[in-house]
Formats: sequence, C-alpha cells, structure tokens
Amino acid sequence: MVTSTGGFSQLLAPGLYDVMYNEIDSQPNQWLGVLNTNTSQRAYEEDLKVAGLGSMVTKPEGQDTSFDDPIQGAKVRYTHASYGLGFRITREMWDDDLYAIMNQMAAELGRAAAYKIEVDAWSTFNNAFSASFTGQDSLSLCNTAHTRLDGGATIANRPSVDADFSYTTYQAALDSFNQLLDDRGRPIVMRPSLLIIDPTFIWQAKEVLNSVYRPFTANNEINPLHGEIEENGYLPCRYFVDSDQWFLVVPKGQHDVKFWWRVRPETAEADDFLSGDALYKIYARYSKGFSEWRGVYGSSGGA
Repeated sequence: MVTSTGGFSQLLAPGLYDVMYNEIDSQPNQWLGVLNTNTSQRAYEEDLKVAGLGSMVTKPEGQDTSFDDPIQGAKVRYTHASYGLGFRITREMWDDDLYAIMNQMAAELGRAAAYKIEVDAWSTFNNAFSASFTGQDSLSLCNTAHTRLDGGATIANRPSVDADFSYTTYQAALDSFNQLLDDRGRPIVMRPSLLIIDPTFIWQAKEVLNSVYRPFTANNEINPLHGEIEENGYLPCRYFVDSDQWFLVVPKGQHDVKFWWRVRPETAEADDFLSGDALYKIYARYSKGFSEWRGVYGSSGGA
C-alpha cells in the first residue's frame, strides 16, 4: 500500500531547504550593495556602447546646418556559467541522526552557495588591473590609458604609480573624478560615494574620511577632503585577494560593474532507488563583469 505521495527525499526536503536558504540569507552579502544586478533570459547578454553627438558648431548665415553621427564602440559579452553542489543522506543516517547532522549539511550547502556567489561577484574588482579581464575599450577596469570613442586623449582611472590608500592617494582619486571626460571629450559629472578597502585599512580610512582636521599633521589644518563622501562611506571587503588594492566608486546604478542572474539559486531532490539514499543539490547560473570603466577609480596598492 502507498502511504505517501512522495519519496523519502521529498518528505525531508522542506525542512532542509528552509535551513539552507536561511543560511544563504544570513550571510553578509557585501556585493549586493555595490554591483548592479540584472536578470537575463538568454544564454548570454551583450553591451553595446555608443557615444552621442558632438557639440554644436557655428552656422553662418545662409549656410547649411552641420550634421554629426554617433560613434559606435565594441560589444562586450557576458556568458553565463553554471554552478552547483549537492550532498547525499543515507536512510540509515536519517534514522539514526541524534545530532541534527542533516540540518548542518543543509546549512553548509547554503554557506557554500553564498560564498561562491560572493567571491565571483567581487572577481571583477579583484581582476580590475588584469589585462585578461577587459571592457569595451579592451583595457582593464582600472587603467592609465583608457581610450575615447572619438579618438581623443586617453584617460586614467588609476594612478601612474600604484600606492596604498592614504590622504594623498584619496585626493588624487577625487581629482580624477573632477577632471573626468566623456567619449566626446566633454566634462562629465560623476561623484564618488563609496570607498572599498581591505579590512586592514579600515583605521586609515576612518582617519582620512572622518577627520575634520587634516590627519597626520601637527598644525590643525582644515581637512579639505572631509565630507567629499559620507564619513562612514567605506566598505571593508572581506573578499579582496590583494590587501593593498582599493577603489573609489560612484553610487550603484551610475557605474557599470554588474552581475547577471540567469538562474537564481534553486534546489532539487531525488531518491536513489537501489540504496534508499536521498540526494539534494543547489544550482545557479550567472555572469559578471563590466563594459564601461567610468565611475570606478582604483589602485593595486604599493609594492
């Protein structure tokens, strides 16, 4: 006689999945407050950059109006990759489990998923200085020679000599934003709002950002950089692979560092008929990267 509508795995799944997703939600998802998040319905997504029209020109009396064309850049493709992990519960283990081992396994699967997503999301910043990870202009996210679509002078969003975060390097980063040009060579207003640093630099960040008077001096000079971003406008990122690197970024939605969800984390279960084991897995599919570099300034730190 059939006594249930589902198999062994389905009987256990609701409670285990609750544990798993509670663990995912409990993790401090730092990337969500920084990266732009999008949902994809395709195998890949593409960005196409276009520079608008140039400035108006003089029109002499009786002469024709001058016409201009937009400038099209290269495409950047985001190809979604698949990720997954699972675990197996024997029937005997379930029958004899006195210490909630199964819930621990479900929680660990949730932690594994959350950690992988966090690491991958931050990989765009961790590879910001690598020539192997490029945007629309075929250069790294942070570079000293970004090109313009109109062929004008190159632009840097990285110091010519990388250095650790300090009062002077922070000032240079702000100067870079204040001098920023678009692809037609026109001034563009982008105001940074967040400093992203390794936790080892949190005390340095507090001194530079929060001091009303200029830090590291004895003359009580006014700190002209105070208030350029909020006093607590720094994020100590636990996922940097280089403790010296740091970034100054504009608000989420104004920069182009993004994360594409193709499939958000989903779970499945099945029964192994021969062994009686229950199998559980989690699966996700996504991509990440950038096309436009403006809105981010970074340094790989000192040697």
